Order: sequence, then C-alpha cells, then structure tokens
Amino acid sequence: MKRMFQAFALVTVLALPSFAAQTPVETPWEVLSNDDGILVHRKEIPGSPVVAFKGEAVIEAPIAKVASVLYDTSRKMEWVAKLAEAKDVRMISNFERIEYNHTSTPVVLKDRDFVFHAKVDLDRANQRMRIALKSVEDAFMPDEGKYVRGELLNSAYTLTSLEGGTKTRLKVEIHADPKGSVAKWIVNLFQKSWPRKTLEGIRKQVAKADVKEHALVKAYFEGKDVPGAPAPVTIAE
Repeated sequence: MKRMFQAFALVTVLALPSFAAQTPVETPWEVLSNDDGILVHRKEIPGSPVVAFKGEAVIEAPIAKVASVLYDTSRKMEWVAKLAEAKDVRMISNFERIEYNHTSTPVVLKDRDFVFHAKVDLDRANQRMRIALKSVEDAFMPDEGKYVRGELLNSAYTLTSLEGGTKTRLKVEIHADPKGSVAKWIVNLFQKSWPRKTLEGIRKQVAKADVKEHALVKAYFEGKDVPGAPAPVTIAE
C-alpha cells in the first residue's frame, strides 16, 4: 500500500504543469556599442517581437538643466530625431502630464503618433529622478486615423546628479511598438539607433545658452519644499 501511494504521488507531481516553465524568464541587457561615452544595450522582451533598447551617457550639465530639456515639450523638435509635432495634451500636475508626439517616417510608410502618460518620480536622498512614459488613451486626443497610433510599452529617462551637481548620468530606455504592417525586424533595426541619437541630441540641447535649469527640479534637489512634488521614492540606478 505504501509503495502504491508513493507511486501515485510521483505520477501526480509529474503531471502537474511546470509553473517555472510558464513564467517568462527575464533576459539580460546585451551591449551593442560603447563609443563617444555613449553605451547602448538591447534586450529581448519575453512575449514581445519588439526589442527594448537602452542608452547611457554622462551629460555635462546639472540635473535640473537636463530635466528642463526633457520637460520642455515646445522645444523637443530641436533635438528629437524625426519629430514633426509635440504638445502637452493636458497637465495633471507640475510633475505629471499627458503628451502627444507625431513622428515622421520615410515616404513609403504612414507617419506614427503617440499619446502617453509622463510621470516623474523623485529621489532626493540619491539625487536621482525618473520620467516614466507609457501609452494611454485620452479623450482629448482620440485616434482619428490620420496616422498610425503607436504604443510606448515601457520607456523612461533616469537622471542621476554627479560630481557635486555639475554633471548628470542619463539613462534612456525605449520599448515601443509603432504598430501597422511594418515587419518587426525593420522596427528593431531602426530603433537600434534611438538611444544614441537621443543622447547626442540632449548633449547638444543642454549646451545652448538659452536653455535654463528647471526651477522646481533645482529647488527640490536643493532640499526646498516644492508644491505638488510627488512623494519621495527610492529609484534604482
């Protein structure tokens, strides 16, 4: 009887579905290039045909000035490659908004546009901030079919103040699906250059004399009370 029970138990365990086999395995970042102080990675995302990309670089400017470039929607066309239009759909707070971007594409393809939620997290203890971007639907900017509405699946900018506040380590990540009938290998090929172009564009933008530090971000990292600032969190680097 004991042997029969042991055999039944073994068969039962073997018949159970393997949870580990069904759980997507997190894949590591793979280095693509490291030139001119810009490190670029790629990563396969389980269940997604679109690859995620990440870029890292040190920007020769204070964190509040880099934040100013990222915040200023009205000037994004000065440094974002192929950006044809950018505007704030609505402001939720000084640190949260819904934004619209229209990106031009080669003549054989239909232009893409994106509506996304941009939210800031602040970490005063580590002198770090993150701007997380994720696509949303918004009644103020419906999809009228003029362009193909793409999707930001999980994208972010992470800024860390360095060297007494004189420099900023900036990490940019993108995992985006432009939708439509474009083959995913073509999407992955073209998005491969996005981190480098973005970081190069930001470097040039912060060097402009008329780009000032963002007043609220500057005040926050100086330890001052800032109205509407989100609750502090710990941001992993």
